[in-house]
Amino acid sequence: MDGLLHERFRPLRVLMLAGLFLAALLVVCAAAAAAVVLWLRTYAPLDAASGDVAPGPGVGAVIQPAVGSGGKEVFFPAYRKGRSFVASFTLSNTGHFAVTVEGIVPTEPGRPPWIGPVELLTTDSVSPGAPVAHTRPFQQLRLTAGDSAVVVAKFLPLCPHGGGRVAAVYADSLELRYHYARWFERTQTVSLPFAVTLRCVGGPLAQP
Repeated sequence: MDGLLHERFRPLRVLMLAGLFLAALLVVCAAAAAAVVLWLRTYAPLDAASGDVAPGPGVGAVIQPAVGSGGKEVFFPAYRKGRSFVASFTLSNTGHFAVTVEGIVPTEPGRPPWIGPVELLTTDSVSPGAPVAHTRPFQQLRLTAGDSAVVVAKFLPLCPHGGGRVAAVYADSLELRYHYARWFERTQTVSLPFAVTLRCVGGPLAQP
């Protein structure tokens, strides 16, 4: 009798074990899928650390970083009220997926003294490091894995009215919007290989 009952319950035990195995497999797959989605949501492939840079018209001074200091080249635009400043750099896709850069997230102007990136442009310059020539409005830019392109950042400098000693300010990064893998859109703060320092009359130097 005991042997007969054992034989009857064997298929049930097999089904229970199969169910437990399937449930564990589903949990593992769900965790793996969640990890992949989280990784894709935080995917940050854009980089501007390598490649040549060049300032546009209106640069008052350029300071090269000391050898081995790990610092950045610094551009000092000659300030004129209502006049912007541009500088080109090489934007690279260091990731594994193609990305489409949609544009810059403009920085809201703050209280003067202030300088920040407000627009992304393209240039007619044919080679990295060449002086910034005629610029055009930026259009969506597709970068495959390992690809790069020369783009131009437009900075808006603001100095306070009147004289007096005010602190110098600088900007050395910008925020870009992009999408990839069809469904994912995000923004990334990209560190620039240079700093744009605004020194209003009487102001001390800023240290990026």
